[in-house]
Amino acid sequence: MNDIITFQDIINDNSEPPAPIIDDGVLLDKTILTIIGEAKAKKSFLALNFAVAMARGEGFAGFTVNGKKKVLLLSAEGGYYPARERIKHITQNEVDEVLESIFTLKYVNLSVDDNDNYEELTQMIIATSPDVVIIDPLIKFHSQDENSSAGMSIVFRCFRELIEDFGISIIVVHHTGKNRSLGGRGSSFITGEYDSCIIIAKPNTGSTHKLKFDMRHVETPDSRNIQFNTESLWFEEDSSNDLAAEYLAENGSKTKTEIVKDWVSSDTCSKGYGYKMINKSLKAGNIVEADGLLQVPPEDDGDETK
Repeated sequence: MNDIITFQDIINDNSEPPAPIIDDGVLLDKTILTIIGEAKAKKSFLALNFAVAMARGEGFAGFTVNGKKKVLLLSAEGGYYPARERIKHITQNEVDEVLESIFTLKYVNLSVDDNDNYEELTQMIIATSPDVVIIDPLIKFHSQDENSSAGMSIVFRCFRELIEDFGISIIVVHHTGKNRSLGGRGSSFITGEYDSCIIIAKPNTGSTHKLKFDMRHVETPDSRNIQFNTESLWFEEDSSNDLAAEYLAENGSKTKTEIVKDWVSSDTCSKGYGYKMINKSLKAGNIVEADGLLQVPPEDDGDETK
């Protein structure tokens, strides 16, 4: 709806801004969060973790969740039986209240740009009254060319209409393009249309995934690492060894500035996150500072006579 208002109307508007659902704005009420990652980056597991965490009203992997939410999870990848086993595994310790707050379809075949399918989706939303709808993956929910701005405009206009009509938030799972540094594949319209974005990287080795963020309405948080627990199928906070202590053990004494500059240039972490890790290590006593230089404290040889 294109309602014409004046600047005076804006000045007189005292309505509250969208409330945060995840963290301070990773997902806001009545907005679109896009989760972008290459194949096997476990973006669908991240979306599923979000679904259960929102229904539970409790955070995970360093994310906070603000209140319990009802979720409609529409996953069109992987097939019913593999999805069933993942859901059973991830939710094995959940109470009925949580399980009954997440809705899904046994088989999903919906294109939001098809009038009949769109009407079917609206009826699902009316029947389940979700706070959040998860679309996974984007490509399975439309018949447009993802490289076409006009085509993607149609798709995201449907999402915005759902948000406007039902007051929901939407999480869209999307694949990266051939050039991962450019974000999601397809038209730049997709990048320009989300309100917030999580880019999840596939680990080179191990189970640690790097997350990068892009926010439109709040300050963009620093990149962070999370670990995927293959036993629980949940993401957890990174429990790897002390980053600053490891660096100083390998490279000798350095200033804070030198360490952070090296980390940023090697794409280890952002500037803000680097200083945060150094201060955390200092507080834990894993590194010490003397005359402006940071170093690993010398080992105690256990000789109390010295």
